[in-house]
Amino acid sequence: MILIAGLWIYQFGFGVFGFLYLLIRTMRGRPMPGLRERLAIYSSAQKEQLKKLRRPLWMQLVSVGEVVAAQPLILRMKERFPDSDWVVTTVTPAGRAVAEKNLAPLGVCVLYLPWDFQPITARAIRIIRPALFLSFETELWPVLYYQLEKAGVPVAVVNGRISARAYPRYLWVRFWMERFLHPVQLVLAQTPQDARRYAALGAAKDRIGIAGNIKWDLPVPAPVDSAEQARRRKLLGVSVQDCLWIAGSTHPGEEEIILRVYRRLRESFPGLRLALAPRHTDRTETIGQLVEKEGLRWVRKTALKDSSPVSAGTVVLVDTVGELTALYQISDLVFVGGSLVPKGGHNLIEPAVFSKPIMTGPFLQNFQAIAEALRAGGGLAVVSGETELEKTIRNLISMPGQAGELGERAYSVYRGNQGAVDRICDAIARHWGSKLSK
Repeated sequence: MILIAGLWIYQFGFGVFGFLYLLIRTMRGRPMPGLRERLAIYSSAQKEQLKKLRRPLWMQLVSVGEVVAAQPLILRMKERFPDSDWVVTTVTPAGRAVAEKNLAPLGVCVLYLPWDFQPITARAIRIIRPALFLSFETELWPVLYYQLEKAGVPVAVVNGRISARAYPRYLWVRFWMERFLHPVQLVLAQTPQDARRYAALGAAKDRIGIAGNIKWDLPVPAPVDSAEQARRRKLLGVSVQDCLWIAGSTHPGEEEIILRVYRRLRESFPGLRLALAPRHTDRTETIGQLVEKEGLRWVRKTALKDSSPVSAGTVVLVDTVGELTALYQISDLVFVGGSLVPKGGHNLIEPAVFSKPIMTGPFLQNFQAIAEALRAGGGLAVVSGETELEKTIRNLISMPGQAGELGERAYSVYRGNQGAVDRICDAIARHWGSKLSK
């Protein structure tokens, strides 16, 4: 009874917030993408696709970063359990787009996560018919978990993480957290600290293991030869002697800093080029206005043509999803955003894969363990703000040997922390291998 009461209170709050959110979006002329799917109302084609699946594994991911990080695990799981089908759900449209691009060609059915209300989640479970539900990182959906347990579907948390920011808030409602976590039969945490936090919130200690961070298992993309790299750099207006700075996954408040630093640095280093990839591409026009305020020119990435590369000093605004990794590969310097403002940071491993000198800000709570490993290995420059960012870039451009060493150390740390994918696969095989092999 206590659990049921808690779920009703949770759903009431969720419903009020959701209604207000939908109302505000509608008033602003921004309808909710995938609303029918979020209500577990699937099209005839989707129902037909789901009907053909044989008790699929259902993995919940949030957005782009989680989709990219989970792909190696899904590929390895498909190798270990070739007879298993897959459903992946996401929360954001950007995550959905990347999942459609990267996972749908592998036979994965991609949907939006159903909203966490009992009639909706029950309908989704009835239609999807999962054999196992895998929740990635910090995803916690109490009603969905409860309905999965009622349906006899085991729940596992993989790459489990509880941030330092969220942990105190969860402790305030530990009484409910212990009950909400009851359906979770296995927690595979990233670090010992994450494991301790799950235990403190009420997860059964005998169900908690440590597998490491799956993001370290990001595969190295197929190398691009020097001619192709030169072509891609030329498209961005970057010659052989120029220095390409990629600022990736930036947020409001960071673009202003980056653009001011870039304008000043170009006075000393006219060969410096900037490609700026905001976390949310629908902000491109707004960022373009910021570029113009700094007296600079800008162009959309989608407007570039091989026949007419951009002129020197023009800021390229990346208005596409899923290209950041490829841009890191051809860069000379990398700044990873969401870190000069309190957003928690973004994936630092992607540039480390390519041995790039990485800079980031101090707000890294979402990637704390990764950042600490890179810093301990001498592969990350953490800058406190605008002044330090400018100083660091000046030093790295002036001393290319130092920049190269920073990138090589980042790659060394990346290589030394791999293996989480295999550990997660082994744990799932031990618990549910017979069920997934049917």
